[in-house]
Amino acid sequence: MTPLKYLWIFLLCSLPICAQQKREIINLETLSERARLLASQPYKAPKKKIPDELKKLTYDDYRNIRFRPSEALWWNSEIPFHVEFFHPGHIHQDLIDVYEISDTHSQKIPFLRQAFKYEKSNYDPGLLSQPSGYAGIRIKYPLNDPKVFDELVVFQGASYFRALGKNQVYGLSLRGISMNTTGDSEDFPKFTKLWLQKPPPESKTLKIFALLEGKKVTGAYEFELVPNGRTRIDVRAQLYYRQDGREEVGFAPMTSMFAFGENTEMKHNDWRPEVHDSDGLLIHSDREWIWHALDNIEGRNVKYFPAAKLNGYGLLQRDRAYHNYKDLEAAYQKRPSAWIEPRRHWKNGAVVLYTFYTANETVDNVVAFWKPDLSPDQETPEKLEYSIYLQLTEPEHELARVLETRIGGRTLDSSQQTIVIEFSRPDNITINEIELLSVDFRTGDLEVTGQPVIQYSQPEDRIRVFADFKTSSQKETIDLSARLLKDGHIISEKWSYTWSP
Repeated sequence: MTPLKYLWIFLLCSLPICAQQKREIINLETLSERARLLASQPYKAPKKKIPDELKKLTYDDYRNIRFRPSEALWWNSEIPFHVEFFHPGHIHQDLIDVYEISDTHSQKIPFLRQAFKYEKSNYDPGLLSQPSGYAGIRIKYPLNDPKVFDELVVFQGASYFRALGKNQVYGLSLRGISMNTTGDSEDFPKFTKLWLQKPPPESKTLKIFALLEGKKVTGAYEFELVPNGRTRIDVRAQLYYRQDGREEVGFAPMTSMFAFGENTEMKHNDWRPEVHDSDGLLIHSDREWIWHALDNIEGRNVKYFPAAKLNGYGLLQRDRAYHNYKDLEAAYQKRPSAWIEPRRHWKNGAVVLYTFYTANETVDNVVAFWKPDLSPDQETPEKLEYSIYLQLTEPEHELARVLETRIGGRTLDSSQQTIVIEFSRPDNITINEIELLSVDFRTGDLEVTGQPVIQYSQPEDRIRVFADFKTSSQKETIDLSARLLKDGHIISEKWSYTWSP
């Protein structure tokens, strides 16, 4: 056992720390009562501050503050989850209180600077006042190799968290809640406290509780992590609103990045064919499947997809071919898709897609969330349950899938554009039946020249739809859609696209 490990044990067993250990039951119900009491009072911003020296750290300096893996919570036990802690500094200035809990007790985990390496950070903690909390947590689990602990979930910053499954690398982020995301000034409620429920040895699940605090909303959250190839996170939450909070809330949000893809007309000055963490938004509503292909278009853009019965939605990385990215370091083909399935029945509402232009792949410019139809005078708390799946595969259905979207100038006619949509060929559609299909193609105000054409693409065993239209001079974006029909019945996902002339 290392000297630092003895130090952890000593500190956790010393009188001042033991005074923080108390008999307390932490679950969704007890946390909900805390959230309710907070919502009944005026909002107070957290008072916890970090030393100025930590605020001044550069990005590289901050990255060079390293947590010692041997100091992780549950490191020297049979529990297959290890919890590491993020040091505050640089842009990560919000402090989180972290607790370990059992069925009856709760104990705060103290900040220990001895658990970090500072050698290459240009920061000397010395005798400076130390922070009173951490900037977040990293949970590790043997995802890919029974002997290697990989990153599973990270909670850091506001209500953001990221998660991985087997053979995945970090891409999109998840959030506990969104507030006024499409407005002029977005609000970012924060997870201010996290409780880690100590699991029994060799447990395959881990439960985390979180307290959310914001200007117009408070909430209690329960996260149950189930790493099993594709990682599943079961979420239960209870929300309480202050004035106008219901009007701004978005449920189960996720944030991603799309810089350019095969459909982007004006590509960046870049050697790679495509750069994106997600390439589309998939929605399953009632019996309809909608695929909205992402693009990086100018300005801020908001699109609503109303749904009376939502079965699921998510930002997906559908393109899994390395040769479409050719980035050995970023490995965009391994970025996880996030699929959300409501538990119980969610209220009517709409999936909202908010995008804005970015010239930098380090900026997340895509947000998707569920906007419920809530009564402004509702007095009861909002109860929310859903599951998140982090996976390299997709939700199963028998329809033709949208695989590619391409738009460009028509050959030998600069006054026209051509749009090409490629669908997979379902097993129940033979090659000879493709010529019998029709397409429901909706092009808004675009002037289409001739009828859309359906072809069989033999090299890739796909169904191709293409149409020519007059180049538009208008500046507003245009919403397009298409779906394949056989004898009047829908046999494909509904392709949806926002085109910027």
